[in-house]
Amino acid sequence: MDKRFFIALLLTAIVIVAPPLLFPNKSGPRSGVAVADSVIRSRSDTAKKPPVMAEQTPPTPDTGKLAPAVTPTAGVATSSPASVAVETTTVRTKLATYLFSSRGAEPISVALDSYPSRRPQNIKQPSDLLPVRTPLAHFRLALGRDTIALDTVPFRVEVKSESANPSVRYSGAVAGRAVVVNYDIVPDSFLFHVSAFVAGAPAGSALMVDLPKTLRSNEPDTLEDIGHLAVSYRTSSGDIESVGYSKIDSTEVRAETRPVSWIAARNKYFLVAYRAPAKTPFSAIRMQGGSRTGKVANSLSATSFLPLSSDGRAGFDIYAGPQDFERLQKLGNDLDQVNPYGGFLRGVVQPFAAIVMRVLLWIKRTTHLNYGWVLVLFGVIIRLALWPLNQGAMRTSMKMQRLQPELQALQKRYSDDPRKQQEAVMKVYKDHGMSPLSPLMGCLPMLLPMPVLFALYFVFQNTIEFRGVSFLWLPDISLRDPYFITPILMGVSMFVMSWVGMRNAPPNPQAKMMMYMMPVMLTVLFFNFASGLNLYYAVQNMAAIPQQWLLAHERAKEQPAVATAIRGAPAPAQKGRT
Repeated sequence: MDKRFFIALLLTAIVIVAPPLLFPNKSGPRSGVAVADSVIRSRSDTAKKPPVMAEQTPPTPDTGKLAPAVTPTAGVATSSPASVAVETTTVRTKLATYLFSSRGAEPISVALDSYPSRRPQNIKQPSDLLPVRTPLAHFRLALGRDTIALDTVPFRVEVKSESANPSVRYSGAVAGRAVVVNYDIVPDSFLFHVSAFVAGAPAGSALMVDLPKTLRSNEPDTLEDIGHLAVSYRTSSGDIESVGYSKIDSTEVRAETRPVSWIAARNKYFLVAYRAPAKTPFSAIRMQGGSRTGKVANSLSATSFLPLSSDGRAGFDIYAGPQDFERLQKLGNDLDQVNPYGGFLRGVVQPFAAIVMRVLLWIKRTTHLNYGWVLVLFGVIIRLALWPLNQGAMRTSMKMQRLQPELQALQKRYSDDPRKQQEAVMKVYKDHGMSPLSPLMGCLPMLLPMPVLFALYFVFQNTIEFRGVSFLWLPDISLRDPYFITPILMGVSMFVMSWVGMRNAPPNPQAKMMMYMMPVMLTVLFFNFASGLNLYYAVQNMAAIPQQWLLAHERAKEQPAVATAIRGAPAPAQKGRT
């Protein structure tokens, strides 16, 4: 197992060390940085909410703050551009609470009641997806040469809450043309349909929809969450692009002129996505960098252009919720890949990540176990699946040990004739049913678990299913172990696995050095990794120890045969003697 073991460990180290080096988390410095939004809305409603309800609150004064989500206030005139009262409408479902404003006919707030905030000052409160004064969608109309912002237009509101699917309808007039914006909320989906109508719109008119400039952080590490802010979109040809907020300077403008089927703003766990109909995709996207706090970019302007039909109509869907793998898969159009993994290695990493997620979710649904136990079970399953391959690799290693004395003798005998040396070596391989590729193929089973580990590294960065999941002493398997038990356990288990695997093997100083060095190096590297990832890797190591012990015992039985082969190897011819 000498050279193969060294090569396998070296490649393992490269695969494990590569992700953080190639794809560092660019969340910026941890001191002297302000949080993306400093105003936190108070929520006074802690009672259980009805399954589906829509309520219209009276007009509220325009003081720059949103009215509480469920507390009606007295209506007064406001100083809006249209000099009319602003009405706020609240729609509640089992999963979320939405606020709509008659100013601009805009959705202005989304509270994810099914996903509690994890920020210390808002712990167990619903996660507010948007900062104050950041609408979910801001509308403008491009009518000929004129561009009109809808927040300058007075709208009347109608609410329909009798059916299972509540709707909010706004009607007004722009440049003498009737304008209607309608929202149909789909319960239990974080999704609602948006439809717009402009009477007598000239040819070439478009509805311009601005994404939120930022998303509100609901995580304990706000700076890390901000570091994940990005705009992703999918072109009609199937290409998925992702642009981090930090990649665009405030003076830089980027445009995508290819048709786009969806566009989304996302942070670590949540997103706001606009999905256009297949027949009428967004015609273009315009992006411009926003303000920065030090080196941290927490703002970006992105505008999508949706053409109006010949009769002045346009429609699209808004998804405002978690990056839930199965929900996004059901929405189609590759929306589950809104957060592409692996950077320039995406073509390799993304398929493995998708497979890993499907398997983990299937185990969860089938067993109903905690996700910590799911990871333990997954680690054991991977090792059992690879057991036959590892068994074959180790036995190939033992065959190579028996052949080494004979091969070395042939190399010395024909050192001055490479052609004869190659022919003699090939004959030895053939006589023993092996090939020159046997040593390399013997290493392959050792490296097969690495793509899974590589995929899990990315999966733990953004998988909301692991968010806030406690397991044994771990308060959250998506965060590092606060007591550093799992990385130490991972390092110890790796050392024990290597030590057992080297028993009864020929002396190899390089392999012995790696046996001590690799566990220490990986333990230090994994200290700040997700505790669930450390847990999986530790289980992998422990599940491999019985097989290593069995093979070491089998190797001990082979030692007499190896000694006989060494004694019976032909002595190399000595030059200068006849």
